[in-house]
Amino acid sequence: MSIIKVGLGHSTDVQQAIEQAMKTTSKPDLIICFASFSLNLNQVYHQIRRVVGEDVPIIGGSSAGEFSSLMDSPVTDSIAIMTLQSAYFSVGVGIGTNLHASPKQAASRAIGSAYANLEPNPMVMSLVFNAMDGKDASDISRIKPCINMVLPDGTSRQEEAFLRQLILETGSVSQIVGGSTANDFSSQYSYQICNGVYQDSAVVASFSSGLKMGTSMGHPYLPSTKGAVVTKSQGRVVYTLNGKPAVEILQNLMESDELTPELFVQHPFGIKSSDVFGEYTIKSAQAVNEDGSVSFYAEIPQGAFLRSMKTDQDTAKRLFRETLIKAIEDAGNPKKIAAVIVFNCILRHLLKCHLGVNDLILLREVCGEKVPLIGFNTFGEQGATMGGSIGHYNQTATVMVLAAETISQ
Repeated sequence: MSIIKVGLGHSTDVQQAIEQAMKTTSKPDLIICFASFSLNLNQVYHQIRRVVGEDVPIIGGSSAGEFSSLMDSPVTDSIAIMTLQSAYFSVGVGIGTNLHASPKQAASRAIGSAYANLEPNPMVMSLVFNAMDGKDASDISRIKPCINMVLPDGTSRQEEAFLRQLILETGSVSQIVGGSTANDFSSQYSYQICNGVYQDSAVVASFSSGLKMGTSMGHPYLPSTKGAVVTKSQGRVVYTLNGKPAVEILQNLMESDELTPELFVQHPFGIKSSDVFGEYTIKSAQAVNEDGSVSFYAEIPQGAFLRSMKTDQDTAKRLFRETLIKAIEDAGNPKKIAAVIVFNCILRHLLKCHLGVNDLILLREVCGEKVPLIGFNTFGEQGATMGGSIGHYNQTATVMVLAAETISQ
């Protein structure tokens, strides 16, 4: 008997994708679906539902590009589906609506519903007990009985407020990983899937597992020697840097009088985390405003030092390999990986295209040629630094690894 069965389907035709995934999972416990924003997601969802039946939870959302281990590179206008089947984990899913206007309430509703739908699994409880009894303290400390996967609306601009409330509800030790649902830059909304299709909402899927699981977060950048102090900001808008209009300082840092979206993609900024590892988290500028302020894709705290970041092809490859290795280590270095889920920023994807880097090649090198993998290009990523600082980041990849190995092994 398999500890876990994983199905994978990827096609421009939803029927083909779900039938392909269901070949190895006759009774899946969870369906994950990332579909291009260009498609009719209501039709995609209902077609999947007709195949899998009414009882299987389905989560996912719209994307700015889909990828899987069935493809040689990320594609668009497609549907990527992963099915998971195992007696060794349970998943509870929940949706929080009205995210833009009420992010706190959306977080409370989503996690409350997810926990309410998370049925007790005697197999998991038995494995946790056995693992506690048979391992030393260092191994016990790495056991993760619960991981929360989040899929907030990437057009809401409320991911940070959503995460703050989510952490208050779950506690700071709960692991969080995910990505913001996206569009093709032609609209002001995106779609979320949680046993139905939504907009302006956030999905939470709580994994209670007797399987080894791990997460990690990484980006392709190193700090440069240039930067500036944020002297006035509010939310995602920076008004002044070093006491001067933000646009003037960014023009100097980027050595250009014309600050374009393309330039912002190639020149993101980093803020050093305050935890013991002092990692840089990435914050990307979005647009220059008429008053000389600059909007970003994530909150920028006043008093922070915005550091210019740099990269090249070799650095980008090396750092992504390290991100994947960290996720595997976080899962307890299992001998066999069952599945990998990646949330990849669309801006990071554009950068990788510019550098000529294919993440799927690196994923196969690190995780194995035949390991099922699914992911999508997001409008922002949620995860934690090595020191545990949970946040909403840009130009980053967050990774979740599921092992074909129990926590008692």
